[in-house]
Amino acid sequence: MKSIKLWGENMAKTSDLALESYESAEKTKLDGVIVKEKNNITTVEVINENGARALSKPVGKYVTLEVESFVNNTDIFDGRLDEFAGVLKSMLPENLSSVLVAGIGNINITADALGPKTQQYILSTRHIIEDFRKIEGFENLFCVSAISTGVLGETGIETAEIISGIAEKIKPSCVVAVDALAASSRERLGTTVQFSSCGISPGSGVGNHRNEISLKTLGVPVIGIGIPTVVSTSVLNENDKSDTFVTPREIDKITEQGARLIGMGINACFQKDISHRDLFALVG
Repeated sequence: MKSIKLWGENMAKTSDLALESYESAEKTKLDGVIVKEKNNITTVEVINENGARALSKPVGKYVTLEVESFVNNTDIFDGRLDEFAGVLKSMLPENLSSVLVAGIGNINITADALGPKTQQYILSTRHIIEDFRKIEGFENLFCVSAISTGVLGETGIETAEIISGIAEKIKPSCVVAVDALAASSRERLGTTVQFSSCGISPGSGVGNHRNEISLKTLGVPVIGIGIPTVVSTSVLNENDKSDTFVTPREIDKITEQGARLIGMGINACFQKDISHRDLFALVG
């Protein structure tokens, strides 16, 4: 795998994937951790502080959806949207009336652009929902808002502060936060989608910890969604101790196709009365 240097040295070698944390424990039975596998979906539930310490993950539910590589398979209309929407639906709280989708990351760095690119595929309806409900076929349009937060270096504002301020104003029932992830296995790059019920901590996988985005900080449930786009060089070369993070040559395809799947999967989950192809025509 050819790679390019993305971040500097001395980063903490960490994985954002709960499944990889479980695998690194050699899949032994862990107190406070429940793991269920079905086809290409693995659910890791961290149910207490013992489990949280064992996996270095907050208490919550983590669902990993394994998909065909975004490098080789670009057809999102092959059933994977229904699969994605089904997983997301299972993570959502009950009695939702609106949702805020937040794309997190830096659009100018390809490996960190998953969130902003996803936001471009979201069908935002909050501003038009009353007018569209008068049109046949749009009576059940769900209220969705979407933002791309930028990064602290560009805005001077913490991502969590931006989302918190908007959530306080528009009062969504739930926030869906989308961000690129770090993996400890190159096989996970562009082939894995993780859903988390406990929100997201931007940059945590590469040692650049920012304020978390969660129920605790926002006051509303937060579902985190991400795709691994970077891996430590020590994974590629056991003799490399620099802990530099790298990304594959095909990162453009991984980020673009990953954003398309997540954005369209979110649309498919919330706008159930509109066909997938019509949704894509509206946003693509």
